[in-house]
Order: sequence, then structure tokens, then C-alpha cells
Amino acid sequence: MFLFLAAGLMWLCLGTGAWAEEPEPDWLSLLTEAVLNGDRDAGIAAAEGWNAVESRPHLDYDELRLLSKLITWEAGSVWLTDELRLGVGEVVLNRVASPEFPNTLKEVVFQEGQYAGTDTYDFQVALQPTRPCAEAALRLLLGERILAPQVVFEGHAVQGKVHSVFRDMHYGSIYFCESHFPELYAAPEPTLLDLFSGIAKRLAAVAETEMTP
Repeated sequence: MFLFLAAGLMWLCLGTGAWAEEPEPDWLSLLTEAVLNGDRDAGIAAAEGWNAVESRPHLDYDELRLLSKLITWEAGSVWLTDELRLGVGEVVLNRVASPEFPNTLKEVVFQEGQYAGTDTYDFQVALQPTRPCAEAALRLLLGERILAPQVVFEGHAVQGKVHSVFRDMHYGSIYFCESHFPELYAAPEPTLLDLFSGIAKRLAAVAETEMTP
């Protein structure tokens, strides 16, 4: 009798999904909401949940919030486009990756003589990121790019070779310009391993095409 009841209970649990694996929380949504609310504890917890899968791009709450605030500071007006917001944020990340600028996001944002006003109370305390700017920052930290790595200037004045221009009836022209030292951003020469790997991938693609009926 006991075995019969146990078997019935097991069937009921399996049938209703009671023993099914819990769905993973939407860490990115939770992280975004934490950034918008300035909830650091919740943001750190969401980032840790996301980062638990090693294959994912690493996210840091403090970096996401700071980049979200910088994009809001520079391109937070509601009529501006997501493309401009992505461009503004990407220039920051290009600087972080550049040998010409500091190598952390915080140092780039607060570098003297660069982003005006970031040393003020208005930016550091009063400013809250908007949702479109937080979403743009998240897309960038997840790896999305629309510019070239050597684009490290953004502003109303031309500061180097112009890569692209954003024109707005209120703001005027905003220029995205390249470094004065493009050779620092040249792609590295491929190694023999890179060449053999490329050949192997092409041969595999050809073989797969030939096997397709």
C-alpha cells in the first residue's frame, strides 16, 4: 500500500511539474531595474546570477550604472536616438580599451578635462539614469558595437578623422572621430594557427554544403 501511494505521489509530482527545474530568473531585467532604482545590493545579486554561467559576457553593476549615467548625461534627452546613445557609450568603452586613455571605465569617465560636469553633485548624486540609456549601456557591455575601435572622440567639434556624424535640430552636429594614432588600433597580424584554423573552418563549411541534399 505504501509503495502504491509513493508511486502515485511521484507520478503526480512529475505530471504537474513539481519536480521540474526552476526557470532561471531574468537576470538582465533585474539588473536593469536595480540600475534605474540605484539598488546596489539587488544589482550585485543580479550580476552574480548572470555571471554564474561562465560563457556569458561578465557584467558588473557599478560599471553598468556608471555607463548608464554617463550616456544619460551626454544623450539623455527623450528625442535622441538609441544609435546616438550607443555611440556615446561605445566611445567610453573604446577609451577603456585604448592605450591612449585610462584602462578602467571609472577613470575614463572622471578623467580630468574629458567629460565635463562628471565631477559635480548633479552628475554624481542627483542624476538618475533613464531606461533607454541603461538599456543602451547594457547592450554595449554585452558586446554590441556600431563604431570602430579607434573612435575615441565624441563632441560638437571635429577632433580627428571623422568616422560618423549625428545631426540634431536642437544639439546641432555631433562628431564621432578617430584617434590621431590609428596604428595603435591596427588588427594584429594573423598567426599560423589563425590561418590553419580559418582554412579548417572553410573546408568544413564546403564539406557541409556538399553533404546537403
